[in-house]
Amino acid sequence: MADQSQPRSSSLSMQGAVLKALILRELHVRFGRDNIGYLWLVGEPMMLAIVISSVHYVADAGHTKTSMAPFPFTLVGYCLFIIFRGIFNRAEGAIEGTSALFHHKMIKPLDIMIAKAVIECLGCVSSLAILLAIGIVLGIAEPPARPLYLMAGAALITWWSFALSLIIAGLTYGSHALGRFVHPISYFMVPLSGAFWTMSFLPSKFRDFMAWNPMVTMFEIARYGQFRWASEKYMFIEYAVSVCAGLTYIGLILIRRLKYKIQVN
Repeated sequence: MADQSQPRSSSLSMQGAVLKALILRELHVRFGRDNIGYLWLVGEPMMLAIVISSVHYVADAGHTKTSMAPFPFTLVGYCLFIIFRGIFNRAEGAIEGTSALFHHKMIKPLDIMIAKAVIECLGCVSSLAILLAIGIVLGIAEPPARPLYLMAGAALITWWSFALSLIIAGLTYGSHALGRFVHPISYFMVPLSGAFWTMSFLPSKFRDFMAWNPMVTMFEIARYGQFRWASEKYMFIEYAVSVCAGLTYIGLILIRRLKYKIQVN
């Protein structure tokens, strides 16, 4: 038993070292070391989130204590949507752009996708935490009412985005025509995702239809975690987890086939 566990432990530690190296490489490629360097990982989404959240706060400063305050409402929605947009948009061409790395046998396409997803998630979640803390100090936001639900919502959105990124990377490898649909789809998802509205805002005839969109449930979970007055009526956690699991399975199959294509090429 000891002989079997030691190679497994060694393999896991090697995999962890590979992911760490890929994450550092991706950070260096995207942000470099000039100026504030890697701090742009947090600074970039923070700048965008500040502008969007501040505009919504000024436009709707008359909220009551029993409503969802506009600043944290927009902040939670936008920061979590950036996770989706970043992972989703960067999936197209992600494998082709790092093809030179596959000369190292320990690096697999899945490692590349995991590293990119980790970077997007860490940057956006850190931005959310910092800006939310600033809002609490300024009195325009309250601490999360149910922190575990807020973290669960962020985790589900990251999982959903990662699963889709695997599918996109697998389908668009070597096909620039398919890749051109990726960015337009991310734009279409802005009004459809539920990032900037909640199910309680919709007319009843649209709620049953929008409930089939897994992202809506994920944002409802995140808002339930942030706001004391949020409703749990439209949270379908089992459905969201099932969809993410199914898409991940499809994505892993496509990525596995992609590994063989890279070896042939």
